[in-house]
Amino acid sequence: MTQAAARILAATLTLLSREQRRLPPPFSLWTEALEPADIMAAARAVADDQAEALWVDDAHPARGLLLMRPQPLEAAILGTPSLRLQGPYLVEPDPAERARCSSILAAKAVESAEAQGAAFLSLKTAQDPAVLRGFLEKGFRLAELTARLAGPLKAAGLPEFPFQRGFGLSLERPELDDSAWLDELGPLFYDGHLLHGPFLSPSFQPKLWRAVAAREIAAGAPALRLTEDRSGRPVGLALVTLRESAAELTVLHVAEGRRGEGLGRLLLAEIVRAALSLGAKTLQAETAAWNLPALALYLGLGLKPTAPAAALHYAFEQRRLNGVWPAPPWRPPRGPS
Repeated sequence: MTQAAARILAATLTLLSREQRRLPPPFSLWTEALEPADIMAAARAVADDQAEALWVDDAHPARGLLLMRPQPLEAAILGTPSLRLQGPYLVEPDPAERARCSSILAAKAVESAEAQGAAFLSLKTAQDPAVLRGFLEKGFRLAELTARLAGPLKAAGLPEFPFQRGFGLSLERPELDDSAWLDELGPLFYDGHLLHGPFLSPSFQPKLWRAVAAREIAAGAPALRLTEDRSGRPVGLALVTLRESAAELTVLHVAEGRRGEGLGRLLLAEIVRAALSLGAKTLQAETAAWNLPALALYLGLGLKPTAPAAALHYAFEQRRLNGVWPAPPWRPPRGPS
């Protein structure tokens, strides 16, 4: 059954990718481009039983679908299953119909997640008002609005890291067996990924970002850390993940006490050079929609905005995640000072 679902999924996403190219504004602003590699990866995940495909109408797959994937790192920290949604993928241009389809998919996702014993369900999707309305109607909450940027990589115009004596900072590649330094960086502002921030314990995000960074470094992802020469204290981290010729900026973090010194720009320049040396030709980045310094940094690199995203969250509040529920009332996260 999973092999058949994978074939249907691949065919549906291929159809959708063709339809996307014909979408006029504003729909084109709310739709992420589906590349062949994305379609193959999604079909492979379903075929390997690593993702579940949820359909608006099982008898008519082309009406739309949603993917649901388990999140092992989150589950290990929470002590209960955590699931991430991908999509929704819809070909219906009418806003009312898109909202209806989204509502159906949201209800199916909640039902499936609850059957699996999950206590946390999250989604990052384009800021399509109809899609958001459908999910919010089924109990999802808005966690964050983000900006996505992408563009070709180039070495021209990148600032040079001042390696000269007396600068007081050194740039090095982090080693897995020295990963304790991740804790010393302090709580990472999990920029653009606040899927959990307003709802879970404050201790969850630092644990998650450290686990994500350690996993990517262990897998050989290009990473650089910035360290004070005298004290040996780490003050910054940059990390990208590579898929063929595409690079995605996973982490760009400068310790809170050292911000405003231009260190983020230096880190970004060096990690871009590292990605270029490994054959990357494009770069994707994401940040909170209100993080103007980060947006300026990425725009200065030549990246262009793509479909903006919204992070949504569904919590099964009848469960108690190690005592961190019920969640406090939602408040907008504070911007950088």
